[in-house]
This record gives sequence, structure tokens and C-alpha cells, in this order.
Amino acid sequence: MTYNRNQPRTYDVVLGGQTPTPMYGAILGGLPGVKQRLSRSYLGDTPSHVAQRVNALKDALNYGVEGLDLVIEALKDSSWRVQRTAYSLLQGSQEPIVIQALQEYNPYDRFQCLYRYPTGKSTTYAIAITPDGQVMVSGGNDRIITLRHLGTGRILRTLTKHSDSIYALCLSNDGQILASGGRDKTLHVWNLQAVSNYNSISPTGRSIGDGLTYTFTGHSDSINCIAMNPNGKILVSGSEDSTIHLWNLETGKFLACLEEHEAGVKAIALTPDGKILVSASADHTIKLWQLPKIKTPIHTLTGHSDWVKCIAITPNSKILASASQDKTIKLWDLHTGELKSTLVGHWGEVNSIAFSPDGQTLISCSRDETIRLWHLSTGKHLHTLSGHQGAVATVAISPDGHPLISSSWDHTIRVWGMKG
Repeated sequence: MTYNRNQPRTYDVVLGGQTPTPMYGAILGGLPGVKQRLSRSYLGDTPSHVAQRVNALKDALNYGVEGLDLVIEALKDSSWRVQRTAYSLLQGSQEPIVIQALQEYNPYDRFQCLYRYPTGKSTTYAIAITPDGQVMVSGGNDRIITLRHLGTGRILRTLTKHSDSIYALCLSNDGQILASGGRDKTLHVWNLQAVSNYNSISPTGRSIGDGLTYTFTGHSDSINCIAMNPNGKILVSGSEDSTIHLWNLETGKFLACLEEHEAGVKAIALTPDGKILVSASADHTIKLWQLPKIKTPIHTLTGHSDWVKCIAITPNSKILASASQDKTIKLWDLHTGELKSTLVGHWGEVNSIAFSPDGQTLISCSRDETIRLWHLSTGKHLHTLSGHQGAVATVAISPDGHPLISSSWDHTIRVWGMKG
């Protein structure tokens, strides 16, 4: 019999990964210890028990086929963090059993509404989530930007400078800068460091210092969408006036105006490297612009039969998704402009889309009151989230892929995910 140095010998006394020793007895090392550490789920999904299972998974791959089986089984764990750890450990494996398990893996069928936040008589049109996944920023027709703790729902700050509905929000990659725009034709840029001491909120709930850095004007109609380049130095805005404006966030100066669209600009996005700008319009087209050479588009994509309302780019910058008032979602090769596939399923116009952080899942929401999740490489519909009692206005996803956030004309914001 071949000796496995990862297994304890009969005369060894080994503790298996938890200090102090659990009250129920010692945990052996080796594969038995890994199994026991993974079996502790009946104790609940407290942070310490989840961390224990995550660490056990990382050890499991030291034990050949049996360890691999444990990691595959963890795809069904009650904790999202454990599931995603198992998923990341299995990614790239060429073992047939792993390939099959990943093809069958669908965490979203266990998603449900975790929290529901009423927004009074206001509809929320824009949501952004800070890079640490702790704070949700929202804005709508109440003209107020609300910073809310994502886990508890507690309102941390409110920012009140807009004089009309807020349609767009954007956070810098470091979470320090927030940009907002809307029906009042103005762009506000906020330094969130000035308002980030959430625990010092006044008894009245009012913001202590608003952190406003710049207010940009220049559009002649509503600002529908905004984006920021990766280093947070350039702000891009798209408007109902059919133009796209570029602004320097370091100097506050206007840089350029792009005027190729023939109707309102409904959505814009930048690739993660900031080199390509994508815009979508009510003129039924999508345009790709090379930065900093921005005089004319490098591609114009056609295929939608109605307004293109929203776009999203995969983290690897390979795939562009667009969604339309024509009720379809289209997937394009971002570099060639080739149409790869069309996703059909919503029976109402699609209002917002987003990619999961790993780029494997597309999330969409619609006037049909539902949120749908799609497997990107196959186009397979994975799951539908229902519960809103009005058109779903927008969706956002936490940086670690859990939870999902949605808002609706039913005057609520909902948080979706796995319990535990």
C-alpha cells in the first residue's frame, strides 16, 4: 500500500483545523478531518463555520479522487461562499466528472427574496454597490441618493442636490467617487470619503457634509447613463439629447462631445481596461468607440428592432450584451462586432442587464415583473426570480456575486440570494 504523507499515521495525534478543540470531540487530520470539518453545516452558517468549511475544501484536493468528490459535493452547500469556493477550485479541471458537475451546477435555483425595502412613493431607477459589497447606493424619482447598509437595510446617508429624478449612478473602482445624473440635466460628482463615516450620522438622519466635488452642466436634456474609466479620471455621460459627453474628473473640465447617435443615448459602458466605449440608443443601434481616438465609431451594431435600453460587458472584455424594448437580449463579439446569439424569454421590454463577476451568468430584468438568469456560454435560462408587483426597473450584483439587488415600479427594492 502506498503511503500518503497527507494522511495521519496510526500513532499520530492530529487536530484538524479548529482551535480550541470542538466540544464534541477532537477532529482528526487527513481526509477524515476534512470530512468532519465539512460536515459541521448542521451547526449553522455562522462566519466561523463557513470559514471552516472553506478551508477544509482547499485541503480536500490533497486527497485524490475522494477529496475531489468532496469538493463536487460542496457545490450543493447551504452557503454561497462555500459553493463559490468549490466552483473556483473546480474551474479549469479536465476531469469528466468535474466537467459534468459544472455543467449541471445552478446556484440560482436556490435564490429567494431575502429582504424587501419599501421606498415610499418613489421608484428607484439606479443602483450601485460599493466594491466591498457593504453599501448599496440608490436613486430615483424622490430626487434623493440613499446609501444603505446592504446587510441590514439601515440608511447610512442621504445626498440631496438633484432637483429632479435620478436616472444614473456610477462608482469608481475604489469606491471613493460617486457620480449621479438625471432628469435635471446635471452631473454631480461626490467624494464618498467625506460622507463615509457612517456611524457618525446625525440624530435626524441627515448627511454630515455632502462631499460634493463637481457639478457638470452641458447636456440639453435628461442624463440617462454614466460611466467612469478604471482609474476614475474620466467620466462619460449619455443623454436624451442624443450626445455623449466626456469630462476630466481631476480638473473638472469638459473634454469632448460625441454626436453620432440619431436619438437619445440610453446606455453606455466602458471595457475594464477603459479602451473601448460602448453606447446604445433609441435609434436602435449600438456604437463602439476607441479611446482616446473618439472622433467616429469603430463599429455600429444593428439588429435590434426597437430602442436599445441597456448594455453590459463581460469582465474579460470579450462579450457585449445588449437588451432592448424589442424584448430580446443579444450577445456580440466585442472585438469583431459579430452577433453570436439572441436570448428570448421576457415578454416585456428588458430594462436592465448585468454580468456576474465571473462573467459566466447574465442577469436581466423586465417590464414583465421578473428577473431572469442566463448561462452565458450556452444561452440556457437558469432561473426566474418573481415577486415584484410592477415592472422591474434595474438590477445590480454584489462584487462577489451574492446577493442580487432589484428595484421596481412597485416602490420596493429587493435583495435576492441564498439564506445563510
